[in-house]
Amino acid sequence: MNNAFYGQKTVPKATPIRAEVGQQGNYTLPLGCLVNYLTAITYSTQRLANFSQFKIFMNKFFRYWLLIILFLASASIAMAERPNPVASRVVGGNVLYYHTLHEAVSAVPAVNEAAELLPDEITLLADIILHAPLIIEDGKHIRLVPGDGDRTIMRGSDLLDYPVIWVSGENASLTLGKPGMENNFIIDGGYLTASEGSPPPVIAHAPLAAVSGPDSKLIMYDGVTLQNNCNAGDPLGTSIYELSAGVFIRTRDNLADRLAEFIMRGGTIRGNVNDIQNLNKTGGGVKLSGFGLFTMEGGIIMDNSAAIAGGGVNLGSRASFKKTGGIIYGSNAPAGLRNTALEGLGSPAVFGHAVFVALIDNPAIQFRDDTVGENDNLSYFGHPSENGVFGEGEKWNNQQKALKRRLIIITVLVLVLSFFVFLLIRKKIKRKQIQTGVSNNELTAHEKKVYDLLLTDMSLKMIADTLNLTVGGVKSHCSKIYVKLNVKNRKGLLIR
Repeated sequence: MNNAFYGQKTVPKATPIRAEVGQQGNYTLPLGCLVNYLTAITYSTQRLANFSQFKIFMNKFFRYWLLIILFLASASIAMAERPNPVASRVVGGNVLYYHTLHEAVSAVPAVNEAAELLPDEITLLADIILHAPLIIEDGKHIRLVPGDGDRTIMRGSDLLDYPVIWVSGENASLTLGKPGMENNFIIDGGYLTASEGSPPPVIAHAPLAAVSGPDSKLIMYDGVTLQNNCNAGDPLGTSIYELSAGVFIRTRDNLADRLAEFIMRGGTIRGNVNDIQNLNKTGGGVKLSGFGLFTMEGGIIMDNSAAIAGGGVNLGSRASFKKTGGIIYGSNAPAGLRNTALEGLGSPAVFGHAVFVALIDNPAIQFRDDTVGENDNLSYFGHPSENGVFGEGEKWNNQQKALKRRLIIITVLVLVLSFFVFLLIRKKIKRKQIQTGVSNNELTAHEKKVYDLLLTDMSLKMIADTLNLTVGGVKSHCSKIYVKLNVKNRKGLLIR
């Protein structure tokens, strides 16, 4: 990932440059060559003017020629000082070019609700660094797409307290990308630098993107990536734009019937880090607080982290979430893919590496630690004052289930440990019996004497001589001992 991007700071609004569709945007003239060329012609013309037959004519011509030189030089200087455009719009068959993305967004008119179906498309022509948030105001419906080649919008080192993109207007929408888009479009928080010479890490106090306007929408498609943002601020719990690290959704003024919505139809949310300096550090990839709606139809949420809980997605009890597609990676995914919650919340600690829902009543938490796959549908519809409703038949875990599962695991471990302790004690008892001899209840006095000598390396003849018995008598005692101790031979007796 290359984070060394170049762009321009926001400049005061200027009149857009109008050009026909397909015209190339070349705004600089070779000033030095032009002036030298015109000066040489003027000098030659002055020498010819010394001849009397040209004198009157050339005096007039020289004056007009001097005016032309001054005009072209001034025009060249003005054009050379004008930066190349970074964005464009097509209006009425003409291409309008803009020197900043903010200028292009400001030029989009506010329209009625029906225009959301056909948003005003802005093409990003260059990689840029934003030093002020890109705010979508009331009634504006904008689609932002990359131009010829991949394009990146980077958070500037002085843009720390606001999201990079923020849909704050009422009945407004911002669509990132479009179906079938071939080029990649990246919005980068600038947290992790790629190599030496890259800009220093940017540690912000806000998420990468936010949507808070009533009836407003943020929509993203395949080819769009929201990545690499670190939020280490200390926001208020009622913030409408400061929480989360990736995308934050909360409807301002708590309008439950006019929800702000994030629709993820594709793309990737990755590498965002929520390290907020209070208990709000939940939700690394996407966070919903208060009233809001997150609709996930596709795409991938991966490699995000939250200091407490909800590494991938975090919801409050009043928020709503509907997943019908896409993947949210959990703790069972490989490193580089899995979303992570570091500390956990509650007792026993619950992490919700993939999804975490904080509720009001018992159960206080529902979560998913494992990966939520493409066909693993989830839904939760929030309520203003009590627990909301989860979809029927969906896989969710809670603290009670987690506690029960832990008790089962602990019980199984205790039983397994007890079994091994029993085997160990039994083995020690048998070993002691072998070392101290067998009790008189099992063997007779003569058999016990033979048994003790069998545990040595003495031969049967030596045992017979020691006990004043015949070899046959010793063998008879051995047979009885083997039967009583349930072994086949002397070797079995030794390893018993």
